[in-house]
Amino acid sequence: MISAGPVSIHILADEESMGRAAADAAISAGQAALDRGQAASFWLMAAPSAFAFYRAFIDRAASDDRVAALAREANYFQFDDYPISRTSDRFPVTFRHLLEDRFFEPLRTAAGGVGPVHLLELTGTEQSDDRVMGEYRDRLLSALDDPGTVVVQVKGIGMDGHWAFHGAETPIDAPADIIRVPMGEANRHQQMIDWPEYFRRVEEIPEYAVTCTVELLLKADVIVDVVPQAEKEYAVLACYGDSTISPAVPSSALKRHRTSASYLTEAAARAFVELRAMRESDCAARLPADTVSRLRRLWQDNRDPERTARNVGTMKAVLGDLGFV
Repeated sequence: MISAGPVSIHILADEESMGRAAADAAISAGQAALDRGQAASFWLMAAPSAFAFYRAFIDRAASDDRVAALAREANYFQFDDYPISRTSDRFPVTFRHLLEDRFFEPLRTAAGGVGPVHLLELTGTEQSDDRVMGEYRDRLLSALDDPGTVVVQVKGIGMDGHWAFHGAETPIDAPADIIRVPMGEANRHQQMIDWPEYFRRVEEIPEYAVTCTVELLLKADVIVDVVPQAEKEYAVLACYGDSTISPAVPSSALKRHRTSASYLTEAAARAFVELRAMRESDCAARLPADTVSRLRRLWQDNRDPERTARNVGTMKAVLGDLGFV
C-alpha cells in the first residue's frame, strides 16, 4: 500500500480502471451509510478528470439494483462554477451543464431516477450571487454537520495543484465558505486544455469563478481523489511526493483528512512513482534532469512563451521548496 500521510494511493493501469476503482469506493461508502440507517450525499467535481468515474458509476447503477437505489436516494452537490446564468448563451461552459449532461441525465436513465440535485445557480449578478453563494454554503454545511448524513466527496487535482477553484492565490486556511476567486494563469492554461471547444483564446475564460474553500471541502466524511491525465503528473508529485502540506498546492491539504484515498493512472503518477522509488534508497533524492524537462513540457504554450515561462518558473519554485529538484 502506498500512502501520503493518511491518504491511501491506488495506481491503476488506465483511465477506465481508475474510474471503476474510484466509483466502487464512492458507492461502497454511500451504501455503507444507507446500511447504517444514515443518508448519503455525493459532492462531485465537474471536470474531464471525472468522466471515467461518471461512466463507471452510471454502469454500476444500470447493472446493480442496490446501486440504482442508492442513486435514487442520495443527495448531490457541486464544488464550484462560473458566474453565468442558466439563461445565458454561455451556459454550456458551466459546471452545472457539465454535471447535468455527463452525469445526472445518464444516471437518471440508468437508475430510474436520481435523488435531490443541489446546483449552484449563479447568475453573474453580484448581489444575486452573494445570496446564492450564502444559501448554498448553508445547505452544504447542514449536510456536512449532520451526524445522520455521510457526505462522499469525489475530487480531482488541478494542473497546478488547485482543489476545486481554490488555488494558491487564496490562503490554504481560508475559512470554510464559498468565495469568488480570480482565474490564475495556470488555471486558465488547464481550462484551455480541458475545454478547447469553448475556450480557443485565454480571453474567453471568465475572469473569476466561485468555489468552495479547502476548509469547507475538508469537512466531507469520505474523500475520493481521481486523477487520470498525464498532464497532471506535476500536480500529483507536488501533492503526494511526501507528507508536506504546501500553501502553493491546495490539494496537498487532503493529507489532513483521515478517510481519503487517491486513484491515479500510471501516466498521472509517473513522476511520483519515480521519486518514491529513488527515495527508497536515498531519502533526500531529487528528480533527474530528464524528468524535470518532461514536467516543463506540461506547461508549453507556443501562443504565449512568456506565460509558459511564468508557469514553469512557478512549478520549479514549488518543487524546489519541496526538495524534489
